[in-house]
Amino acid sequence: MGDILKHFIDLIKDKTTSWGFKTALFISVIGLIFVSDFYLGFSYNYHLNNKIEQLGKISSLKQKYTTDSIILNGLSEMERKVFNNKHYSDKLSRLFLKDSIKSETSEIIDQNKPANNTPKTTTKKPIRSIYWMSITSNYLLVIILPFLLLIPLFSKDGRTSNAIVGWFASLIMFGIIGSITTWISYQIPLILNNPIYNYAMNFSIHTLFWIIIIKLGKEKN
Repeated sequence: MGDILKHFIDLIKDKTTSWGFKTALFISVIGLIFVSDFYLGFSYNYHLNNKIEQLGKISSLKQKYTTDSIILNGLSEMERKVFNNKHYSDKLSRLFLKDSIKSETSEIIDQNKPANNTPKTTTKKPIRSIYWMSITSNYLLVIILPFLLLIPLFSKDGRTSNAIVGWFASLIMFGIIGSITTWISYQIPLILNNPIYNYAMNFSIHTLFWIIIIKLGKEKN
């Protein structure tokens, strides 16, 4: 690990290497670390083990101070904070799936009041599909992505080391941009209780944004 870090620092200091390549390499390394950790769960397992260990210690302290209500209340508050502490992957998921929860039904029965023993149905708002939210708010990126993925296969220049690093960095940037725009689209409240209107608005905003970008580019030229 130390040797890898040393090589990386030497590369950053190397004046013969362009800053474009250094930036692409940096983005690629950070992106690879993030994707690997997100899907393989290295830091999540550490976070979970650390949480369990802390909860165990707090539980032992609570047994020790059962007669001291002040300390016991403090430990209970600490226990709640530790228990509710979320890993970054959980926080990211909640950003995108905050209202993408299936409608649920539940039966609420009051045993003390037989007259009220009628099942009550609790429904939640219609869900917005994370798939369609992503597609409609990034449809141009989705169209470009397959061509970008195939560049190393059909271009000899695209198989050089510099090109591969730039290609991978581009994929990471596509992912970041797509995630940001999808998150922004979720900040728009559900329109008229129908997700289709949100999909249509996402499509329109995305189209308008790129029309403005293209017009600004033409004016500069």
